[in-house]
Amino acid sequence: MTTDTARTYTHPDVYLRGVAEGWAEAQTDPTRIDWPTRQAAAAIPSEVVDGRPVNPCETTGIRYGRNRLGHWGETRCADAAVTVTDTTGARWIVMIERRDRYGWALPGGHIEAGETPAQAAARELREETDLIVTLTDPWVRTLPARYVPDPRCSDEAWMVTNLTTIDLGVYEPDHLPVLIAGDDAARARWIRADSYTGLAQHLATTTGGIVFPAHQRMLAELLGGPTWPTLTMVTEIDGIAMGDIGEDGDIIALGHHDPARLLTTLRRYARQVWGEVLEPADPTDPTAQIRHQWVVNTGDGAGPEQWCLEPAVPSAAGAVPVTRWFQQ
Repeated sequence: MTTDTARTYTHPDVYLRGVAEGWAEAQTDPTRIDWPTRQAAAAIPSEVVDGRPVNPCETTGIRYGRNRLGHWGETRCADAAVTVTDTTGARWIVMIERRDRYGWALPGGHIEAGETPAQAAARELREETDLIVTLTDPWVRTLPARYVPDPRCSDEAWMVTNLTTIDLGVYEPDHLPVLIAGDDAARARWIRADSYTGLAQHLATTTGGIVFPAHQRMLAELLGGPTWPTLTMVTEIDGIAMGDIGEDGDIIALGHHDPARLLTTLRRYARQVWGEVLEPADPTDPTAQIRHQWVVNTGDGAGPEQWCLEPAVPSAAGAVPVTRWFQQ
């Protein structure tokens, strides 16, 4: 598998839709920015080299440009972790399905001018779920700013957030506070969250969803438990969200997909991310399962590995199916 680790990339939406809608800055040359002022206001210290900002926490694979983020350098956000416990002892947390196809996340968004992180978290919570909270309640707590590994980041544009935790107390299992999705949320749900493992499994079985990569580690620390499944990369190709999930290398695609379109997407995914060329099991049948083989040099004469495409099947009533490309 090969990747280009020093490429330049800014998604066209940043300069076109982002600037027009106000969530992206129009400046295309970071060397023209007043970096001392931005550095003084940043939550996490970072360096500027030759007039260009440098991600202080990770190397993303996109060395120059903003990838899909609107601002050069640090972007400040706030997220809300709203939990309840039902009368059986089960813990639940509010999550929203992002409209950008990056999975399920905590409600949150950019901190606007004049807002505290807690105020921004409460506003985003209301806009995305219609849930209103009182920030003066003693069970509201805002945690220190932290870097989050957002898949939209680059080495020159990154995301920092403050998490505000809000515990709403005890409810009957069938009478949790009503959530109504709005703004950037396609859906809003209470997700069972006795541990991070339980949350990931509940998402997979009830929605066909995955946890937004930027929130995986944060949620694992908040809820406890191993960070399964680990989403190591997520991208969008032709409008289909693709994720590399788990230690076994399985690839998943979210939602209902036309088989022929999904196969085309998988080929592009493998070519762009791995430098691999995929072919269908039956070239005459555009809906045939994809089967890809490559020789594994183990020294013991082992045969080639084989990967297959499993059709999308809902795992629960009303769930969004997940198409899985798996190793056999």
